[in-house]
Amino acid sequence: MVATISVRYDFGGVDTAPGTNQDIDDLGPPRLKFKLADNATIDEANKIIIPGAGLGPYYSYWKQLYLYCDANPAPVTTISNVKMYSDGSNGLGTGVDLMVGLQFPTRYYDAGAPAYTGYEVANNANEMVAEHGGITSSASIFNYTSTSPLSVSIEAAHQGSVINLAGETTNYIVFQMNVSNTAVPPVTGTEYIFWSYDEA
Repeated sequence: MVATISVRYDFGGVDTAPGTNQDIDDLGPPRLKFKLADNATIDEANKIIIPGAGLGPYYSYWKQLYLYCDANPAPVTTISNVKMYSDGSNGLGTGVDLMVGLQFPTRYYDAGAPAYTGYEVANNANEMVAEHGGITSSASIFNYTSTSPLSVSIEAAHQGSVINLAGETTNYIVFQMNVSNTAVPPVTGTEYIFWSYDEA
């Protein structure tokens, strides 16, 4: 049998100790909403404001996602070579983009418990490169496609750069929505993010 994998994200709590580990399948569709709040609620509250002329961009609170192994029955499967990508076409609307951090803050499972050493609570709408200590550069997720995906790291020292136990995860992938003063109300379009990985 193969491993059962889900996509989750952490939010709330404090740095290195999130309050909630959220399986996004339990939310949707839609399964994620970028907004001016650090929660999993899919609603019309806490909308990102369109900047006035000469201002912006404005930012959502960031979201810290990861691939999670729900179960790995014998004979165990090894997950490696994790990739993430889009369809390459930004359908969110004029002046709106979804940025992804190009560094992967540390998250792992060790000795029967998760460790969130790279987690930084999203408590404001500042730009993630300036605010998140684990992110030093970012790019539009729409730069990454199935033929040129973004490689996502798995913590090496504790997990050996693979996922092969229930509870193990990739490191964090940090996302943030940017809204410029050219954006048009009222709402953005829906977009999809895709994952791939090798199983052995």
